[in-house]
Amino acid sequence: MIFSMIILIISLILFRDHAVGIFIGWLLPILAGTVTMSFIASARKKGSITLTKTIAKGFVLKMIYYGISILFLFKYSSFQPIPFVCSFSGFFIGLHVLEAVIIKRISESYSAIQNKEIAQ
Repeated sequence: MIFSMIILIISLILFRDHAVGIFIGWLLPILAGTVTMSFIASARKKGSITLTKTIAKGFVLKMIYYGISILFLFKYSSFQPIPFVCSFSGFFIGLHVLEAVIIKRISESYSAIQNKEIAQ
């Protein structure tokens, strides 16, 4: 998240004319990622089945959230859409890759626990 903020600040400095679009393009994925990771963190404590269900529900809810947000922005906003699309795409990909890495590590920790239980 800190790395994305650094990229955001650099982008805002370099492209001041498109600051609103760039900021909103960062804000949508960062909000979705933060909420998703908080739910994943709490589901992790409850077990692997709960975690899997949470990940699936989170994916569906994020797609609905993104769809509604982007439709609303394109219909009611006054900023240029190209800087928003570029910003959103970059931060969306970057933050979801990070999310995937975190989820993979969580899954690996469950696998290690299950392997220990099987070995005993």
